[in-house]
Amino acid sequence: MQTGTPVPDAVEFGASPAHPARPTVDGRNSACNSVSTATRMLAVDGYSVVLGLAMTGQQRAEDELRQALSRLAPKGAEYESFLANHGPMAAEAILRLDLGDQIEPWLEHYLPRLDDAPEPRGLLTEETWLDHLGDVRSAGDWQRLFERELAEHDWQSVVRTWWPRLLPGLAASAAHGVIRTCHAVRTLLLTDSRDTDPLFIDELARGLGLWASRFHYLPGSGDVRGNLPPVPALAALPRLDRDVPGAGPGIVGRLDALVTRTDLPVALQLAALAEDPQAALWSLAQAGSRVLAAREDAPIAFCHTVTTPAAVCMALPVLPDEVIRATVVTTWRMVGSIVAAFASPRDATESQPPAADGIDIGEIRRQLPHLAVEHGDEHVIKLTEAALRTHAATADITPLVAAERMRHRIPRLGVL
Repeated sequence: MQTGTPVPDAVEFGASPAHPARPTVDGRNSACNSVSTATRMLAVDGYSVVLGLAMTGQQRAEDELRQALSRLAPKGAEYESFLANHGPMAAEAILRLDLGDQIEPWLEHYLPRLDDAPEPRGLLTEETWLDHLGDVRSAGDWQRLFERELAEHDWQSVVRTWWPRLLPGLAASAAHGVIRTCHAVRTLLLTDSRDTDPLFIDELARGLGLWASRFHYLPGSGDVRGNLPPVPALAALPRLDRDVPGAGPGIVGRLDALVTRTDLPVALQLAALAEDPQAALWSLAQAGSRVLAAREDAPIAFCHTVTTPAAVCMALPVLPDEVIRATVVTTWRMVGSIVAAFASPRDATESQPPAADGIDIGEIRRQLPHLAVEHGDEHVIKLTEAALRTHAATADITPLVAAERMRHRIPRLGVL
């Protein structure tokens, strides 16, 4: 890869597609030093430590994940034109919920809905990749490019190089590009000292490929400069009237309709985000949890206000220092944009923590993993894992309540 190739400017908080900027940091030679070793396990797999999950039979559980990834390998990152393939992410989440023996039966019911992976079309090279950001026709080519990159360089170097390039398009596939990438990063972080399995490397290539092929800008630019913590900042955002149609299918189509809210970019800048990146990301997950717990109208959209910051937190240990602040701010813009696009009309309870009276937190923590996997929906499974990790980091019960309520708002698949 030519280091002089112009890239979207994530470090400087967002250049327009017509005026991409050159990189200001050589990601291959920069490591993340701002995230301490002592806190990395909390960011990556904290609930297993804090909640005392046994993770019994770790090697056998990882073998279950390997088998799942092997079966998922021929499948595309999307199906039915634009829906994200959650198989690898949900399988990895089931493993982290200490239920690895449930991956195979869950996958049996999930696999039939998926489409085969697209073949490379020869549309993209190391010299022309910038022209194909967001070009879903190049999905097969993007995966092939990242397979080559990961064959030539260690995986952490590839992430550090490409994260700043892809960050401005974090809304790719409704954030599933970055989320899938982060699940792959967690697997590699937790197994790298023992075994860098080719299946795990290939899964990282697929996550990055989805992110690149669906690269999609968010409203707003620049760092935040306000004084509103995430909860009141979300409450203050302008909202897209629910009668305004989406500009395309799915969550991204609704996000695109935000162009009509010309007051949104300024409103997004009124937030105040903690300087500590983990604290900032956990606070975003907490704020998203309040919206998800309070509102019944768009549970799948709102669950991504929790799973996105919780996923990004898993990648912090490998990110270059120079891009971490931009990562936090861009994640905030994703969370805020989802709320602005879907949370209309306003509901005052979005800003309030749920009542804790009569809630047995210990019992909820023990039961949520089993109930989520028994339910079967991939969003419920991923949200439950993210909620447990957020609770472990913050002691906030809201993510647990949100996960419990969402399970009742999504049709049960009952696959197990």
